[in-house]
Amino acid sequence: MEYVQEILHLGGVSVPALAERFGTPLYVYEAASIRKQVANVRDAFAALPFRPFYAMKANSNLALLRLIREHGFGCDAVSPGEIHLALRAGFAPESIWFTCSNTSFEDFRAVPDPRIVINLNSVSEIDKIVELGLPNPVALRVNPDVGAGHHADVITAGESVKFGIDLAELETARMLLEDAGSSIVGLHAHIGSGVDSLAPLLASAECLLELIDDFPELRWLNFGGGIATPYRPGDAEFPIAEYGAALARIAGPRLRERNLTAILEPGRYVVAASGVLIARVTTKRVSAGVDWAGVDAGFNDLVRPSKYDAYHHIVNATRGETGALRETYDASLHREEIVVAGNLCESGDVFTRANHRVVTRAIEPLRVGDLVAFCDAGAYGFSMASHYNARLLPAEVLVDGGEARIIRERQGLDDLFRGME
Repeated sequence: MEYVQEILHLGGVSVPALAERFGTPLYVYEAASIRKQVANVRDAFAALPFRPFYAMKANSNLALLRLIREHGFGCDAVSPGEIHLALRAGFAPESIWFTCSNTSFEDFRAVPDPRIVINLNSVSEIDKIVELGLPNPVALRVNPDVGAGHHADVITAGESVKFGIDLAELETARMLLEDAGSSIVGLHAHIGSGVDSLAPLLASAECLLELIDDFPELRWLNFGGGIATPYRPGDAEFPIAEYGAALARIAGPRLRERNLTAILEPGRYVVAASGVLIARVTTKRVSAGVDWAGVDAGFNDLVRPSKYDAYHHIVNATRGETGALRETYDASLHREEIVVAGNLCESGDVFTRANHRVVTRAIEPLRVGDLVAFCDAGAYGFSMASHYNARLLPAEVLVDGGEARIIRERQGLDDLFRGME
């Protein structure tokens, strides 16, 4: 991402050219960013016996899945649909984990291959796969009693969460599976999303390491994902090399002693920075003395600000400069304080939010017709999009080597009617 003569370019292609060719709103991903992030993951944990996985719920576009698979990643799927997308993208069945969450009999029956590891979340799910007689190898997702994340709704371990087998139930889970003849090949813990410090991640890892002696058939220890990525100017990069060194120090000897392979399953870290949502300014108004800009996208396209109070850096893609970008932000540049709102009939459809309320954001001056870029939108952007207000899902484009190609067609009105009488 860079400015060339005041115009934002993504992967060497200008944003106005992308908008002219593909329309708005539009998701654009830079392949070079994804390659950089997957290399960071592989390098950081190279001192371990290690296999990287990708948490595909962050972004499950087939083109991105194939790009990540080409770098040796396995895939963490959380639904039968995601399993089928992973298979379509070329992931081998034995490289896919199906991580369960209140999984039904129907979902278990839909697992299409006996080589896929089923990562069980509760004793109730164990009862289901035993009743069904599924031959798949299984893993157990453990609640390590430590949780972290950028928002209460993304903390997935500790108290009052729906994820993971409590440590007190683990022996019961093990006996049920062993009595049924199932092979427990993995233990897994994932504590949350957007974790920006090492201490909780290492505490969770140490919990898993304390459990391995009770599981003689283990092949994998899955330390989860959830590592943070910057969103605001001044945010630090996650210390992934330091994390890798610390994990190698505390886990490496035990893993080698037991001939176990470590899994880490980042999603956000791999794809967030690669993605930008492009929208066009459609209106300007003043209300109660506050300037507002309306755009042709809404929280049906990018829900994170409305759902999590999440910050996405917003820049003028038509008229801006290097000091506008998150990585090179210059606070002294001339900006206007403005609210940026979407096109849904919903008061919560505002992209500039903090502390559960609407706020202004200092952005380069905007005019009707300008293009704006919502940065770092590659994770939990399109994957959480919806048809709310009967809005159509946007197109997705991948830019690689200065060339842009469509990787998901923009929907048409017929897509709204499909399946309805």
